Parts: sequence; structure tokens; C-alpha cells
Amino acid sequence: MFFMLEELQKLGLSKKESIIYLELIKLGETGANEIAKRTSSQRTVVYNVLQQLYEKGFINYIKREGKRVYSISNPENLLSNIRENEIIINNLIKEIKNIRKEASDNKKVEVYEGVVSLRNLFEEIKNARELRVLNATGKIFDNLKYSSEHIVKHIKKNSKVWIIGVDSMKNTRLSKFGFNVKYLPKQAENLSTIFIFSGKIIIQVLKDKPFLIKIENTDIFEGFKKDFEVLWKRL
Repeated sequence: MFFMLEELQKLGLSKKESIIYLELIKLGETGANEIAKRTSSQRTVVYNVLQQLYEKGFINYIKREGKRVYSISNPENLLSNIRENEIIINNLIKEIKNIRKEASDNKKVEVYEGVVSLRNLFEEIKNARELRVLNATGKIFDNLKYSSEHIVKHIKKNSKVWIIGVDSMKNTRLSKFGFNVKYLPKQAENLSTIFIFSGKIIIQVLKDKPFLIKIENTDIFEGFKKDFEVLWKRL
């Protein structure tokens, strides 16, 4: 019986509900007064617990001579309660995932440093269907000496690309791959390259040690994309 008491509590019954439910199993049919005596409980407490068990579908009662006589209902009702809880839990899981996804969409910002991080992020960039690059410098060939050409060729073959480069990019290998490129005036020269793709923004600075910031946010992505398109038309 002690084992059953623990198991019933695992199913969500309180300790008092479990004790009274087990007493009803032993007695078969009985009234609240008898249960109060056998469990050393106050009658008002027993009445309240019996009502709770009745509302959960675990017990039934009939009236005899104006008094309620209680008995357990079909034990399979325990399963019904579990199934109902399972449905509730599954719905909660879906809502939690949706909330986490929205939070991720709104707040995901990551900072990276070093050549390994640069190479890993380019593996992500090269799979974009559409790619817009602002302030392209061509310095990828200096930082990724062994993999840069493969990455650029892959992007050229598989992505639709628009590049707005700084003036000095004209003298780099990147200018030789036949991309759709426009150039900023010399006075706009800078090292902060911005990649706009797949709902993401990557800001890259290739000076000394590579430094990169990745932002996943729909509003920021759309804002950068619109600004890029306005600038593209004006150049």
C-alpha cells in the first residue's frame, strides 16, 4: 500500500487524496464518517478531499437514506487523467518552443574572433541563396589563404550576389570573379564589411585578428537590406 501511495502522488494526487483513495479501495463502499475514523482525519477535510476526487473522476457516490456512499470509479480513469495532462503538456511544449523561437529571432547576437571563426561563418554565408555585401574589401584572400578561392567560387556558382565594394577592392582577386559589383568612392574606404543574407547580418572586420558579429533578427535584416538596395540604385 505504501508503494501505491507514492505512485498515486506521482500521478498528481495530494498525499491526503491518495490516502483516502486507497482507503476506498480497501473498503469498497463507505461513507465519509467511516473514512474519517479510519484515516484519523477531520470530517470536513474528508468531505473536501472526496469532492476533489469526485471532480477528478476518480470516485463516484450514490445516496442511501439521504447520505452519500462513496466508491472508486473505473481505475482506467487514472489513465484518462494522464492522457488529459499529456495533451496539456504537449500544448505547453509547443507554446514554449514558439516563445523561445520568437525570443531567439528578436535577440540572437553572437561575437566571434579568429581565423577559425571566420572560416566557419563563411561556410554559413556560402550557402545563402541571395547575398548582399556592403564594403567588400577582398581581404578574405589574405586571411583564408587555402580555402578562400573555393568559398568564392561556390558563392559565385550557387548564390545570387550583389556587392558594393570599397575602392581598394578593385585591386584584389575578388574583383576578377565576375560578380555584380559597384564601388564606393575613395572617401568611403573602411574595413567593416557587412553580409546581408537569410535573415542574418554579419559584420566583419579583417584587421589584425578577424573580428565578427552575427545578428539574427528579421527587423534588422530587412532594414539593412532596404538600405543596401537604396544605395545600390544610387551608385
